[in-house]
Parts: sequence; C-alpha cells; structure tokens
Amino acid sequence: MPQEIRPWRVSPFSVGRSYRVRHDFKSLRDAFTAGEVLTYESDAYSHYHGYTGYVFSQAGAEPKRVWDIHDDDDLESWRELFEEIV
Repeated sequence: MPQEIRPWRVSPFSVGRSYRVRHDFKSLRDAFTAGEVLTYESDAYSHYHGYTGYVFSQAGAEPKRVWDIHDDDDLESWRELFEEIV
C-alpha cells in the first residue's frame, strides 16, 4: 500500500474556507487572476521536487487550482497572494 507523504509545513489555509486572489500571479502549475475566489481543499507534498501544493476549488470551474511553493520559499508569502474572506 502506498504511503501518503504529508507536507512538512503547517498549512496557512483552513479547509473549506474561501480566499480571494490579491493580484495576478503565476505558480508552477497554475496562473491566478486578481479577484478570483477560491475554496481551500487540501495540500500535497513532493519530496522529490521539494514543493508543497495547496489545492483549491473554484465555483463553476474545473480542474482544481494549485498554488505550489518550493521548500526554500517563505510560506508567509501567501499573505501577499491571498486574503481570507470572512
């Protein structure tokens, strides 16, 4: 049975919460546009690549959206890219 590899960092996002993209930016596998509203679902880690992927859904859109961040990058940068909608 394959073993799931969990990210080594604690996710800055909460499952089921919505986040607005602050400004246009590109990540490894996706491009985000200012004003998009995304719902956080999960995270995944690639030890081989050294990246954590944070997975979001977007109402009425497929496929899932993914923000990837490298192990060497500051996770706090999420605050510049996303804002939680309360």
